[in-house]
Amino acid sequence: MPPGPGRAGASWLRRRRYHVGVTHATPEDVAAAVLDTVPATMRVIRREVRASRLHGMSVPQFRILNFARRHPGSNLSAAAEYLGISLPAASQLVERLVRAGLLDRSVRPQERRHLELRVTEAGQEALAECDARTRAWLCDRLSALDGPRRDALAVALEDLRTLLADDPEPRAKSAG
Repeated sequence: MPPGPGRAGASWLRRRRYHVGVTHATPEDVAAAVLDTVPATMRVIRREVRASRLHGMSVPQFRILNFARRHPGSNLSAAAEYLGISLPAASQLVERLVRAGLLDRSVRPQERRHLELRVTEAGQEALAECDARTRAWLCDRLSALDGPRRDALAVALEDLRTLLADDPEPRAKSAG
């Protein structure tokens, strides 16, 4: 049985594959590796965001700004749902970003009760700086892999992104 998240599932997968001779990982093997890898990746991104101290931005503010960049014209409710926070908490984060000149909040022409969020030019620049810093750190780490391993990782990550991009609404809890 693979270890749970945070218990070196990815290294467990590597040991199993190379030492026992298993040639194909099961979905459970890969799920354990993903659940171990994603938190470590997020820790690095959070650390790099904090270290850059761009415009005094917090990690949740960075995430809302990134969300607005990927979904221009989205509303406050969508941003709150993305972050998993309440509407008032999201509103406070957005207000700070608006005051800092990083985010624009405007009334949606068709629906006056809904606000649209758009990243300003200054916000785009702040995100670009933060992205560059994080990418540089990741590039440094990824340079330790040889070309074929980087290629395999790139393909696997693209496959995972594609699989998760079209994910339907969360499944309801099963009765039991």
